[in-house]
Amino acid sequence: MMCKSALPLIEPYIDGELDASQAAELQRHLDECPACAQSHRRLGALSTDLRALAPRYTAPADLRSRIMQRVSRQALSSKLVAMPRRKAITGWAIAATVLLAVSAGWNAMLLQSQKKAGDAVAQEIVSSHVRSLIGDHLLDVPSTDQHNVKPWFNGRLDYAPDVKDFAAEGFALIGGRVDYLDHRPVAALVYKRHQHVINLFVWPSDAKPVPDAVNGFNLVIWRHAGMEYCAISDLNQTELRQFANLYEH
Repeated sequence: MMCKSALPLIEPYIDGELDASQAAELQRHLDECPACAQSHRRLGALSTDLRALAPRYTAPADLRSRIMQRVSRQALSSKLVAMPRRKAITGWAIAATVLLAVSAGWNAMLLQSQKKAGDAVAQEIVSSHVRSLIGDHLLDVPSTDQHNVKPWFNGRLDYAPDVKDFAAEGFALIGGRVDYLDHRPVAALVYKRHQHVINLFVWPSDAKPVPDAVNGFNLVIWRHAGMEYCAISDLNQTELRQFANLYEH
């Protein structure tokens, strides 16, 4: 089994969703591949953190009742088609009003759901950043040479992160690693500004709105060419944005 095939299976493996054959094959790979084994350990720690720290939301008690009422009204409006033309027109107007109300409610719930998803991703980013600062979790490929770091990701991810170095501007590349965010492996590029560590997470864009500060850490988020970028550090917001502007250009 190659790393590219193994990484997407780690999460269902931890959740006990693989069959015996797949689980055995993945375990053999984890025994032989230090990089994937490290991803497995990180994901296990992340699962523990999410169970302990991630916010939980309970749907309003009357949500089911409101939905059922609207469905019943739509069913009733469909019966009006068989009535005389004038009444049928009134029936279609009622149905249109109901559909408009349902659409508005759905859009509001969708926006709220996207915000909550973005908040959850932000919490994952903070957890990953904090864990990277503890022990030996910061780097899988320690190097100040972008030409060493970029090819290291080949075969470990299904995309190629753009690796840049800004040592001359005071933001030195020190390496990278594979991390795990939002149910998928992602690239983490690591930089230093004086004694401050910057983790730059790079993954295919999903357009989830992420806040710009969480638990005392500053985050700068941007999107480019279908990719999502999130820089996180205890640096002040001005210097972190300076780093993001350098990377974007």
